Amino acid sequence: MNLRPKLLLAFIALIVAPLICLGIVSFLNSERLLEKKYSEQTEITLKAVGGNIRYFFNELDQLTDAAVTNATVQDALRSSRNSVNDASRLIAISQYEKSLRDTVLSQNPALSMLVLYGRDGTTFRSYRNDPTTFKNITLEMLQTHAIFPEVVELGGRQFWIGPYEQPGLTGTGAALFTQIRLVKDMNSFNDSGVMVIQVKSDEVDSMLQDFTLTGEKQTQTRYLIINKNGLVMMDSQHQIEGMLASSQVSLPLEKTERYASYRAKFNHEDSLVTAYNLDRSGWILVSIKSWQSLSKENVRFVQWIGGITLLCLIFAILFNIFFVNPVAKAIIRVVRKMRLVEQGMLDIRVPASGKDETLLLANSFNSMIERIGRLLGEVRTEQERKQHAEMMLMQAQIKPHFLFNTLESINALAAQNEGGKIMQMVRRLSILLRTSMHHSEIITVRQEIEHVRSYLEIQKYRFEDLFSYELDIPDEVLHDAILKLTLQPLVENSIQHGFEGIDYAGLIRISIALEDGAVVFTITDNGIGMDEAALKRVNGLEPEPMGDIDLDLSVAEQGERRGLGLHNVADRLRIHYGPKYGLMMCSYEGFGTMIRIKIPRSRGDQ
Repeated sequence: MNLRPKLLLAFIALIVAPLICLGIVSFLNSERLLEKKYSEQTEITLKAVGGNIRYFFNELDQLTDAAVTNATVQDALRSSRNSVNDASRLIAISQYEKSLRDTVLSQNPALSMLVLYGRDGTTFRSYRNDPTTFKNITLEMLQTHAIFPEVVELGGRQFWIGPYEQPGLTGTGAALFTQIRLVKDMNSFNDSGVMVIQVKSDEVDSMLQDFTLTGEKQTQTRYLIINKNGLVMMDSQHQIEGMLASSQVSLPLEKTERYASYRAKFNHEDSLVTAYNLDRSGWILVSIKSWQSLSKENVRFVQWIGGITLLCLIFAILFNIFFVNPVAKAIIRVVRKMRLVEQGMLDIRVPASGKDETLLLANSFNSMIERIGRLLGEVRTEQERKQHAEMMLMQAQIKPHFLFNTLESINALAAQNEGGKIMQMVRRLSILLRTSMHHSEIITVRQEIEHVRSYLEIQKYRFEDLFSYELDIPDEVLHDAILKLTLQPLVENSIQHGFEGIDYAGLIRISIALEDGAVVFTITDNGIGMDEAALKRVNGLEPEPMGDIDLDLSVAEQGERRGLGLHNVADRLRIHYGPKYGLMMCSYEGFGTMIRIKIPRSRGDQ
């Protein structure tokens, strides 16, 4: 990874991300603390509201406890049903009803209706000027209702029905609580009848309204009273009474055993929902507070955290722009220049500016490039000297011994009076010597081919029918440039080593082809080939065994015997043309040798 992306990644990972994480953690922690705080406050409030509601119903329970023992109630239930249609009986019922209104209903303004059912079916109804919803039904109809077995099971204790719980019995015209209980005869303690009392919910609603604004900031609170089936009996906002609480919030509020607090959606609004069991008929008191209104006091804290985080990010970005980026740019600039230097552009220099270590880095880089340039110049000079010395050595190896053998051959032809062959031999020798002594290191392919052809013709005459050769040279490459004495050492290697001891006619084939802007020379022979060790010795990778060196021979004779050093040719090609070009040699014992030379294509006049 480059330096700039790495610095950017480190900036994001070590500065930006921690700041953002700090802000998020701080916000979430404040949210958690806020939720805990208001949950505790709401629990206290719900206990206070629930205590008031329980006190209200306990007071009503005590009032009805006194009512069932009231003489008027007892006398009314004991009165017989004789002559029900008799006018005196109707008058007596009317008097009892008036007495019940005066002695029972007048004791508490919340009471709106009282109904007494005698065992014989006689009904006593007493009303006030308040709304009532209890159906005008007979005792037989009441006894067939689904709730009546529960009333009987309580044995005279109170059975409460909330608003909207039993619409078929208490109706839905007004939000009223209904109490049903058996009445015992005070003398025999047998069941003497049933008493039904309806209670107005105004006082309970007033209690809920008193606590709708809570807390220091007067947060609006909504209260619900639901039954064990999740039915909303009372709503402080009077909007969802008679509906199921599950239509507004997906929480099991009706299963609350004591106290529970939730952060949930109520009517699609994020809210703090708290439930408190009233320990009466399975009723649950529910508090709903909008989280947005609760978190208003947390907004300033979040704004402070956000502002500090943003300020830190701005300073971090400014630090990155004005301090980190200049250093990174200076380093990247040096790296880019170094890449250009790797490509051989030694005239590159880094602009030196600044007053810190980047100035020292730029000056050091420029000084290093200058020194490398000088060293490469010295190496290049030494290499040229080495190449020149190797060329002189090759020419010295060719001229004395090879020239001696060639002249001996010409002398033999003269003794045989072979004038035509002498003329050809002399012409080939002159071409060979002219090319070897050419003043330039670079000659054309035509000159190099003529040189190697002359060498092959002379060697072919010397070794008679030992080998033949083939040339496949396209005309389009004849004017291309090549290093002098590139091919002759290679064919000499084939003659001296490849055809040594063979009992068949040897063949040397030289071909040239063009491949992607390069000239490829291929020299193959069908000689004896060589094993891996011999291949390394020919290429100069391993020294000649001492047993193969004849101390009686001169250096030139040993050079001709061992070949002119194929590794010298390979080194010259690689040094002159670069590492992409050069010589490749393949050989296998018994299958001949192939040498492939690849050089860039260039014209001889260049």
